[in-house]
Amino acid sequence: MQIKRQDFLNEIKQEMELRKTIRQAIRFTESKRLKEENTLRQVIRKLISEGSKVKVHDTTAGNFLEHLFTSTNFLDELRTSYHSLRTSPEQRRSYAAHILHAMEAMLSRDKLNRQEDDESGQEETSLKATPETGFDLNVVDKETKQERELETEQEEKFKMIPGMDETGAATAERSWAVLKKLILNELTITFDPRDLAQFREYLIFNTTGHFKEWEETIQAKEAKKVEASPL
Repeated sequence: MQIKRQDFLNEIKQEMELRKTIRQAIRFTESKRLKEENTLRQVIRKLISEGSKVKVHDTTAGNFLEHLFTSTNFLDELRTSYHSLRTSPEQRRSYAAHILHAMEAMLSRDKLNRQEDDESGQEETSLKATPETGFDLNVVDKETKQERELETEQEEKFKMIPGMDETGAATAERSWAVLKKLILNELTITFDPRDLAQFREYLIFNTTGHFKEWEETIQAKEAKKVEASPL
């Protein structure tokens, strides 16, 4: 069967137009992909740039708290442990109550210890052993020292709150082993009374705020599940 010349030329023309259309489609798709890629890169660069910016507060205490909450695993430990308690609200309430109680106890001890150090520094005598007396009036009684150490150990021991959920309490005790070290890292370099007062106040305030925020999120999710479940 012979193909007419004109038909043959038409087929070639159609083939060329088809290839041209395919090339244009490929170029358009590639161009679109590159634009999307560039846009994504710009967004990522912006996020990295914003994430690398350090938030600076007007007080040292504010900056120490910022470091505690954003540059350590303090907040991650609180969030992860709180959200792991999903069997009942009582577990989460117990967790939050025990963490806040432990924080307040630590801050109170720190405040008392600083006051005692100041008072002992003012009352310290400069009398030392002399050839005449043969006594050192600054010798600390070993038994008294041991008693104070035991007393401090008991005060620092994690306290369980009677009547509250045991699972939440035990989870809080586990978290506290991590949290107390991170808090002490900031407290031990804080000396100005104004910073200490602000640090104590806003540590409790911010931690309480996070607990409330997380509980609202959990309750909202639970409510949606109830609405979505068949009657």
